[in-house]
Amino acid sequence: MTLHDMIQADASTVFCNVNDFAEPATYYAFHGSARDIMVIIDREAFAVFGPDGDTVLPAFAVKAVNSSSLGISSEELNCGGDAIAFPIRIGQSVAKRSVIRIIEHDEGMLILECR
Repeated sequence: MTLHDMIQADASTVFCNVNDFAEPATYYAFHGSARDIMVIIDREAFAVFGPDGDTVLPAFAVKAVNSSSLGISSEELNCGGDAIAFPIRIGQSVAKRSVIRIIEHDEGMLILECR
């Protein structure tokens, strides 16, 4: 097992573990099929638009393992085309949110802005 493999495995078993921080979501690749993954969602963010900042929309930071088998690979990601389905609030109905951009990524995790 390489260091890269160990980093991805740790991201999956430590952070994206449903018993600790993560929750289930569905990743919809623009050019592929949907798959269930585990993610960590920051539901506190808002995006402000318009010249006067008069439009406020929820923006979510979604953290996933940087792996096509354990989460979402940064190589496969299509910002603007891919989507992730999750509830706005825990316990509510699931809805698809577009992946807008990569906020941050490394060998272990991706942090994606979804709206």
